[in-house]
Amino acid sequence: MAKTVSAMEARKSFGLLLNQVSLKNEDILIERSGKPLARLVSVNAAEPDKLDFRDIGKLPSAIWEKR
Repeated sequence: MAKTVSAMEARKSFGLLLNQVSLKNEDILIERSGKPLARLVSVNAAEPDKLDFRDIGKLPSAIWEKR
């Protein structure tokens, strides 16, 4: 579950939030007026439902064969 902070808190403690994301692999949800605005995540965190172009080697070879 992501930690939630206000936009003002994110602005004041951005360096600390970056450390939490990069060192502790935490997700940070940033809200303004109680509404989600942005999410701060590590670049190393992979989303299982999205395909990264670097994963092309993991695809079955049948996908690349001409029909």
